[in-house]
Amino acid sequence: MSCNWLVSKLCRPGFASLQLTRLSGRRPSQLCRSISLMPVGSSSRVVSVELKERDLFINWNDSSSVDLPYVFLRDNCQEPVSFDQSAKQRLFNPAFTVDLSIKAKEVDVKEDGRQLVITWPDGHQSRFESAWLARYCRGKSSLSGRLAVEPYYWGSDYCDKMPRFDFNKLMTEEDSLLEYLLKLESHGLVLVENVGTESNQVKKLCNHIAFPKPTVYGIDVMKVESKLNPSHIAYSGVELPLHNDFVFYDYTSGVQMLHFIYQLSGPTAGVSRFCDGINVARALRNRNPAAFDILSQYPIQFVDVGTEYVGDHDTESWHFPISVDQNGDVIAVYHSNHSRGPHFPSLLMDKLHDWYAAYYEFSHLMNSRDYLIEFKVQPGQMVVFNNVRVLHGRSEFKMTGNDYRYAELCYMDWDEIRSKARVLAKKLSHIY
Repeated sequence: MSCNWLVSKLCRPGFASLQLTRLSGRRPSQLCRSISLMPVGSSSRVVSVELKERDLFINWNDSSSVDLPYVFLRDNCQEPVSFDQSAKQRLFNPAFTVDLSIKAKEVDVKEDGRQLVITWPDGHQSRFESAWLARYCRGKSSLSGRLAVEPYYWGSDYCDKMPRFDFNKLMTEEDSLLEYLLKLESHGLVLVENVGTESNQVKKLCNHIAFPKPTVYGIDVMKVESKLNPSHIAYSGVELPLHNDFVFYDYTSGVQMLHFIYQLSGPTAGVSRFCDGINVARALRNRNPAAFDILSQYPIQFVDVGTEYVGDHDTESWHFPISVDQNGDVIAVYHSNHSRGPHFPSLLMDKLHDWYAAYYEFSHLMNSRDYLIEFKVQPGQMVVFNNVRVLHGRSEFKMTGNDYRYAELCYMDWDEIRSKARVLAKKLSHIY
């Protein structure tokens, strides 16, 4: 499997982009291609400063410059009286201790531009390494405070390009696990092989990263098996249309991990289907902006009522079918026709004809030959995907006494996955 993917930045404060020079003896191209291990600002030096009325003006050695508010600098003082270095947490609330109009009394550039020492009117001093200031203040990406990986959008040719990982290596090799987490973030859908057909393997991988997300369907491992009298159509033999899981939760499960233990016979029975929902939403915006707008501006209702692990449950949530961030970029898709409720926002009621037209177009597009992929997951394989990006479903099948479909499922939240990736990146890069 070639590594033809792009990760431009692993950005929490402290990383600009990661460029792998060494990782457990692997060459950079063997792990990932566009990652740098140099921390943001590691070579940054302050050439000169100017004390303005409300800001400190800094000239950097690369000819760039920045205005930093004094209140920001005092708020982020790294001295022990202000910041606990062990807990990595602030020890004071500036709203009660720092005047909004505070101005530095004196600023000294030291260590050949590698350190700033700011003296405040009350005599307190704040020391900043220039590299630290550069990490946090020289670009939007370094301020994101999260794992930011450049997405790889895909269509119907993705089966041959899908990243594949060996289960045993994920459990024993940290560099393999980091690559897996990064590609899960960038691609949204990966395949884990050589898992075996023992029960609880999915839980082992989940716990190796963090822990499962409990739901009304189970606290850790959930069983997906064909039943004659199912409580959910996922357990029946009818066709399961493309959808996200748990759209009826306010905090939807971030990642789904599905390990197949038994699979139906026949080449067309229970074939899995996937599409990159975010890529489809982007395509809809290009071909029909009005349809995109109405699906991204009004939330709709999703419900799930039944009896499962916790007993009787009645769950409901509202989501935008296409979710965008403050920049207008698509960050999630919420689509589950079988869980979609009958209620609409009052502001949408006079636009329902337009909404249904947009919903039809979006549904047809995600099922088109340009975006849909189909393959049969084999026993001993685990498919792992971003539950708010990748829509999944399967073909219909007939249940017989000799044929059986059984998989085990865990959910995880992105918070834990991204935390693990940051921990591994710091450990393996040796930059902290």
